[in-house]
Amino acid sequence: MEEALKTNEMEEIINDFIVEANELIENAIHDILLIEKNFDDECINSIFRSVHTLKGTSSFLGFNTLTNLTHKAEDLLGKIRKKEIPPATQIVNIILESLDLMKLLVEDIKEKGMEEHDITLVLQKLEDCLNGQEKTKKRIGEILIEEEVILPKELDEILEKQKQEPHKKIGEIIVDEKLLTEGQIKNFISKQKTKEEQSLRIDVKKLDELMDLVGELVLGKNRLIMTKNLLHQSFSKDGGFDAVAEVISYIETITNELQVSVMKTRLVPISKLFNKIPRMVRDLSREFNKEVNLTIEGGETELDRSLVEALHDPLVHIIRNCIDHGIESPEIREKKGKKRSGSISIKAYNEGNHVVVEITDDGRGIDIDALKEKVREKKLISENELHNISDTDAVNLIFIPGLSTAKQVSNISGRGVGMDVVKTKIEKMNGTVHVKFEKDKWTKISIRLALTLAIMKSLIVRVANNIFAIPLHSVIELVKTENTLFKEVDKKEVILLRNKIIPMIDKNHPFFNQTQDTGYIVICTVGERTIGLKVDAVLGQEEVVIKPLGEYLQHLKGVCGATIRGDGRVILILDLNGLFNSNMERIRSQLSSNSAM
Repeated sequence: MEEALKTNEMEEIINDFIVEANELIENAIHDILLIEKNFDDECINSIFRSVHTLKGTSSFLGFNTLTNLTHKAEDLLGKIRKKEIPPATQIVNIILESLDLMKLLVEDIKEKGMEEHDITLVLQKLEDCLNGQEKTKKRIGEILIEEEVILPKELDEILEKQKQEPHKKIGEIIVDEKLLTEGQIKNFISKQKTKEEQSLRIDVKKLDELMDLVGELVLGKNRLIMTKNLLHQSFSKDGGFDAVAEVISYIETITNELQVSVMKTRLVPISKLFNKIPRMVRDLSREFNKEVNLTIEGGETELDRSLVEALHDPLVHIIRNCIDHGIESPEIREKKGKKRSGSISIKAYNEGNHVVVEITDDGRGIDIDALKEKVREKKLISENELHNISDTDAVNLIFIPGLSTAKQVSNISGRGVGMDVVKTKIEKMNGTVHVKFEKDKWTKISIRLALTLAIMKSLIVRVANNIFAIPLHSVIELVKTENTLFKEVDKKEVILLRNKIIPMIDKNHPFFNQTQDTGYIVICTVGERTIGLKVDAVLGQEEVVIKPLGEYLQHLKGVCGATIRGDGRVILILDLNGLFNSNMERIRSQLSSNSAM
């Protein structure tokens, strides 16, 4: 029993080590790119501490390959720290290579429980950088002396015992000699953190389960509120009703506070994603022989963990396109009167209950004529629509599936899989993506995401006998139908509102083909566009818990999920992006049919 407990405890320690090691390596990669451009004492100290900590903990746990690699990297960083070796590009490349190899070794430990990657070549490169001047290896015992955990005399005794029992790790001997307990090992590892913070690592699945339970609680709260309203109609003069109403109001308040608290536990700084970008920009710039300066702002902005993970691929694709398509070569930039070095700016900030991520480059912008020509060549939309489209709307052609304007196929672009993939993934997160540009000057891509996907405020509407939920953040205003002027432009129904033409969702759309002449127009935003939805009645606002659709309905366009109302009725939550896109496809199909006739 005692052996089983020790085994479980050691597994827990190793799992903590793996998480910690990955964080330390990511931090070191981020910081090493900074000192290459601008040497900073605190930055190099931070890198040194990260590698030093990784060396100490890996040695303590007996991962000798990782210990050897981190030891040699630490030696090199020590010389940079003392300004004996400058952080030249070649040196930084080798340090980055060693950090990449450290990540692979940690992955080995995670997946297989042992280190399998060969470090001989990288060790030799590090040795070459040190010019043959190798520091005396500082073992885990010396680190413990530095931390004042054991005395030098005790270390000598431990090293003597290890000579007699070479199969034993130093950490094991220290525990056997009762100089430290396994509990103290945990404390030692935690003390090695580069950032002292009070935190508790929780499995994401547990947070998901907790969020699901809070979602069910919100549904129960909605049902209680509806029940209270029904009771009010029948027992409003009964003194007992006031007591029930008070309890329901209290439960509503507590549920709202719990909901906010649980949602906050899932929020992580977007810097976890941003910190990986400098390395990617550096590598791609070298691959394409381009000079790129990167600036990042708003890394402290928080977003739901699942959204940060899902945002990784779209952001990587956008950055790659910026370097491949957007930023010109230094020679071309000079001919245009620009600086040789291009710039990419990434900025994140909060906007209400949303997070906006903007990616801007000062490259060639977008050639609308070339874009239209490529669309025409591939016959992706009708010639009539292409002729009438404005430059402002034409930029959205880059999101058409199968479109690529790359003249040469590369690892990065020109594979027929482009910005449509970005748009699809962002829309799956109930987000929007919008592009602005000025030819030969800049391009800005803006991504807008809700803080969380689980629970959101919605406007509940009725269309004939159907009830729908519309995300409230997209709703601008309500306009009575009888006060609205309807027009038809290019076979599309529009309304004129304060001298502004607003397109309507097609009245033949299966969701809206039974609307009456009286009711409301719900004015909504879809990215930078404004659209109108005709509904028969507005039933109010509710917090809805988003439930995924089953496999038979998950491809239904214009719907992002379902929810359960207080009366137990299941209603669909409208996806305005999908609704607008399917509406445009239907109109294009009608135009094509008419032209064919």
